[in-house]
Amino acid sequence: MATKQGFEGVRTAVTGAGGFIGAAVTRELRDRGAEVVGIDVAPAAAARLSAAGAEPVLCDVTDAAGLERAFAGCEIVVHTAAHVREWGEMDEFVRVNVGGTAAVLDAAAAAGVSRVVHVSSVVVYGYDAAGELDEGAHLRTVGIPYIDTKSASDRLARRRGAVVVRPGDVYGPGSIPWLIRPLELARAGRLSLPGRGDGIMLPVYVDDLVEALLAAARRGRPGEAYAAWEGVPVSFREYFTRIAAIAGGSPPRRLPRPLLELAGAMIERWAAIRGRPPAFTARSATFIDRRGTVSIEAARSELGWEPRVGLDEGLRRCAEWVRAPGPDR
Repeated sequence: MATKQGFEGVRTAVTGAGGFIGAAVTRELRDRGAEVVGIDVAPAAAARLSAAGAEPVLCDVTDAAGLERAFAGCEIVVHTAAHVREWGEMDEFVRVNVGGTAAVLDAAAAAGVSRVVHVSSVVVYGYDAAGELDEGAHLRTVGIPYIDTKSASDRLARRRGAVVVRPGDVYGPGSIPWLIRPLELARAGRLSLPGRGDGIMLPVYVDDLVEALLAAARRGRPGEAYAAWEGVPVSFREYFTRIAAIAGGSPPRRLPRPLLELAGAMIERWAAIRGRPPAFTARSATFIDRRGTVSIEAARSELGWEPRVGLDEGLRRCAEWVRAPGPDR
């Protein structure tokens, strides 16, 4: 792997800095000597960002004027803020994922930022194409708010000259969709998979993704997109079986996809009544039933990036985190 690039004294803004990916980016930038402006809409994130050595800024990602003030003097913006969930109304996804990306790009241009790195997702390729896609494959819209708005914001970011990174399924300590929620479902005996459970996961450990994002900030070509995942696919059956083992719970059940979607819809309705996020929804089955993979050759050849944390090591770190004393374990 290429030698790490230093960011000593480089003023950098991270949107969504209180989130799973944003917090990891913030910590790594601080470790490399950057001056980090951590932007988040949640007031509770301020204390965590200050503890990480970042300058916290409370700002909605759609507030272009507020973002412009936060970006003042910044050379780089890493845009991680997004609605990342399977439930919710399209209007809110459009507001945050598309409108927020437009606001970030506008504010960065007004503030004279030289490089914007936009965090997209491999969901933009859809879930039905078998085989290996290249990075230039057509982006999909499928009627699911998260997928459709990530595709739209990806296109917008590239048209406006941002460097786009499309992570695979990002897991690691603190990951809600790929660690915390599956653990909870496994402990409750409710972890389930559609059909044979042979959907393909494209795992990327969060530390590897951070390396890809920082490499994109230094060496990515404006307007280009780079997929970033481990490069070794794994079935969701295998992944969730190993998560269940960490939880000490039951292995995942396999159910017909229509039945799983019906169960997800019922769970989603019950969660809405209780005012809580659902552990599983009707749309969740789509996200664990992928048919193909995507090349990471562009990230390797142009960014000098190579994933270093394989699934065995990544899950070992997750298990260590789960078993350590502390809140939310």
